[in-house]
Amino acid sequence: MEGIIAGALAVIGTLLGSVIAHHYQERSACRAEARSHTLLQQQRLLDNCAGFIALAEDYRRAQYDRWVGWDTDSTSEDAAAARADSYRLYVETRSSAYRLKLISSQADVQQLAEQANTVLELTSAIIRTEDRAEMLQRGRTAQEACDAFVDRANVVLHG
Repeated sequence: MEGIIAGALAVIGTLLGSVIAHHYQERSACRAEARSHTLLQQQRLLDNCAGFIALAEDYRRAQYDRWVGWDTDSTSEDAAAARADSYRLYVETRSSAYRLKLISSQADVQQLAEQANTVLELTSAIIRTEDRAEMLQRGRTAQEACDAFVDRANVVLHG
């Protein structure tokens, strides 16, 4: 009789150990999956921020080229090419800003997307002047907005 009771206790102990081990393994797997998802989201945000700022820098350069082409000879082929390049980069930069807005609904990421729109607006304003000094000042303002975007993105990404 004692052997049967000892055997039953051993079986119950084994079953209880298996249930507890399964529970902890399941919790560990959920934590690992959540961490993996968080890292993937962070990598996507990093990639989109880096892509946006690279496009914003190219767009600012194109705006300078467009202004110079317009100021030198607005009917030349170079001016037309600079204008076309500027339009192309505007569309790409705007699309990149929208991707930032769509990547997450978190408030800090949405604020970052709004800051990207500010960069886009300031960069677009570079060519809306007839004075070279004002054009350069607008370019500096756009550059400062880019720098602020990078600083903010760093805070969002790394806390």
